[in-house]
Amino acid sequence: MEDLTITPDSTNENTESTKGSNPVTWSIRGVERDTRAVIEKAAERVGKTIGQYVNEDIRSLVQGQLTQSQLPAAPVDIQNQIDHLTKMVEGIANRMPEEGKKSFWQRLFS
Repeated sequence: MEDLTITPDSTNENTESTKGSNPVTWSIRGVERDTRAVIEKAAERVGKTIGQYVNEDIRSLVQGQLTQSQLPAAPVDIQNQIDHLTKMVEGIANRMPEEGKKSFWQRLFS
């Protein structure tokens, strides 16, 4: 693993940092060489520096993931959860003594 050092292109007018408009050098520890190579290739393919690619493309992708609302569960997933819970309740009921299996009203009027 190696550091992924990103130096945004200082000529990029869209580059902004939290402390001003000057780009900063940023080192990401633990980024594998293969990951850096893929990012370099993707940036090169769209004609951008690594800094531009991270600032624009990767940032946009991640922001989309963060703002994306969680999709509702599919009906089949809900049915699977109901089936699982039903089996759990049946398992608990089967372990109860016969007296405990009677309904509230049956126990009340017995």
